[in-house]
Amino acid sequence: MIRRISLFLTCFLFFLTAAKSQAIDQNTEVPKNDAEKLVHGDGSVKKAVLLSIIPGGGQIYNHSYWKVPVIYVGFGVLTYSFIFYDKAYNEVRAAYIQKINNEPITNPEYENVPEEMLYSLRESYKKSRDLSVIGIAAWYTFNLIDAAVEAHLKGFDVSDKLSLKIKPQYQMGYAGYYGGVSLKLKF
Repeated sequence: MIRRISLFLTCFLFFLTAAKSQAIDQNTEVPKNDAEKLVHGDGSVKKAVLLSIIPGGGQIYNHSYWKVPVIYVGFGVLTYSFIFYDKAYNEVRAAYIQKINNEPITNPEYENVPEEMLYSLRESYKKSRDLSVIGIAAWYTFNLIDAAVEAHLKGFDVSDKLSLKIKPQYQMGYAGYYGGVSLKLKF
């Protein structure tokens, strides 16, 4: 369940990253420095990445406030997952060591569990705990990448002159009908 939630949150942030653009009114003059900032960016990528050292800082800098709770929920889910699996791993590990040393098992939950099952449970919890740590590192990296990409795309021109139309296309050939996809790019 936790893996599904973290996968959903990752996909949600990945596919719904909003790239803001700045429109230039054709009737007004734009000073040269401002025009260069719109085209080349104003160095805000470095600032966004530096602010993302604190999770969500780059998103706040980029004015994507809605992403901050998503980032913290992702960290919360992954941290809860780590704490849960670490606790379970330590309990099973203690029971496994007690079973190997022929000592009485102090946790009544694992009293009648065979040694092989305790070993399997221990390895399973250890793997899940380690995957939670990898997930936290990946989520943090994704936070940095998201802030940098969004800051970089701030000055990207998204006008009505740019369009991409995707539609199915059918053709008749020697052996029958063929289906495909037609892509039309308009500048």
